[in-house]
Amino acid sequence: METLEFKHKGTSDMKIEDFRNATDGFARSANITSLFLGKINKEESVQENRKGETMNNNILDKTKRVIDPNWDFREADTKEFTHCIHTYPAMMIPQIARKLTHLYGKNAKTLLDPFMGSGTSLVEASLTGNIKTSYGFDLNPLAVLISKVKTTPLDIDELNGTLKIILRSEDYKTLPDFKNIEFWFKSDVIEELAKIKLAIDDIEDEKVKNFFLVAFSETVRNVSNTRKGEFKLYRITDENLIKHDPNVFEEFKKIAEKNIQGMKGYITNKKEHDSKPQLFDTKSSLPLESNSIDIIVTSPPYGDSRTTVAYGQFSRLALQWLGYDDAAALDKNLLGGMPSKELDIKINSPTLKQILNQIANKDVKRAREVLSFYEDFDNCVTELNRVMKKGGYVCFVVGNRTVKEINIPTDLIMTEMFKAKGKYKHITTYVRDIPFKRMPKANSPTNEKGKIITTMNNEFIFILQKI
Repeated sequence: METLEFKHKGTSDMKIEDFRNATDGFARSANITSLFLGKINKEESVQENRKGETMNNNILDKTKRVIDPNWDFREADTKEFTHCIHTYPAMMIPQIARKLTHLYGKNAKTLLDPFMGSGTSLVEASLTGNIKTSYGFDLNPLAVLISKVKTTPLDIDELNGTLKIILRSEDYKTLPDFKNIEFWFKSDVIEELAKIKLAIDDIEDEKVKNFFLVAFSETVRNVSNTRKGEFKLYRITDENLIKHDPNVFEEFKKIAEKNIQGMKGYITNKKEHDSKPQLFDTKSSLPLESNSIDIIVTSPPYGDSRTTVAYGQFSRLALQWLGYDDAAALDKNLLGGMPSKELDIKINSPTLKQILNQIANKDVKRAREVLSFYEDFDNCVTELNRVMKKGGYVCFVVGNRTVKEINIPTDLIMTEMFKAKGKYKHITTYVRDIPFKRMPKANSPTNEKGKIITTMNNEFIFILQKI
């Protein structure tokens, strides 16, 4: 099968027959064939949507998908304010959260991000002026720590003074002794990191301490023996390891100064707002009152961490340095972390059932792994439906992954799952290119040497309103 790549306005290169064959009949039955049917011309008309925003008139079909390059934000600064603090896998760029809160949250007072990650939505909510409280939940302790730091205004002079004290640190009491530490760090790097960590631990103000722990976390990742640009843990080659000689204090100083500059911009622009990032499992009963949330803005995982984005592996080394003993088990606790024992599809989504049957025809085990993710997500939807106010908006940014060369239309499946739990109107689904999101663009679906397929080159932003 050819590699198939979805392109936005003006670049429809796929042959119709290729698309029909690749989707094995699913697209026609699920009404998504028109994603690729027909040429998309640069001259096609533009119309105003109900919010007054100019958008492409390529409404694709009953899925309400619309190709809109206005959501690509190719030239945008994605690191302004505290968004510059700490890298994180599959981060939603702030411009998307900002535009969603502007279009659908003008009258909102409360915002929820149930899959908070590094806190993009919470930061943006605190800049709006009208949203007074934002809640964010995540199972990753590192994500919660980053989100707290990003949304906590701090005195710049105090941060600069504290940084000078940390950089003068020359001693350490003990060295950490977690599993394989010498595999992932050179001995001199371990000693230098221990000096910085001791100085941070001596900071009395917890908020200031957290600020520098986040800078320390990113330093840990950058000076380790891991390959750069990877989510999962892969050690650099022996040849590169010989040349690997990071200056730990200089790396920490560079990161901390960058973060201080981001904080300076944030405190200038932050409005009156209460951000509440919490360590919590969204699959459980949320610590929120029913009918209390005006808008959800989130970018959830697109599948289990083992086969998609390894949030736990990305965070493991930093969490071990920060003293979290069970860091290695994090991925197993996230959505789809434990595969379903049977392929018993009870979720009310016709699209999901059809897709899982197609995958099962090729590999039953992989079908059960995909099912486990959606079973966990279904529990989340139950709670999200409970806390959403009537008239409120649900805004999800998702990617449509590929398993066994079968595309999984996450946006359609999740839309069906919400509608099965309550009364929701599907407003629209924006389709955007992913210009710089840290996601794999291709992988090997069969472990055959040299064979790759396109994975996620687009995101789908679906908007629902509870009615």
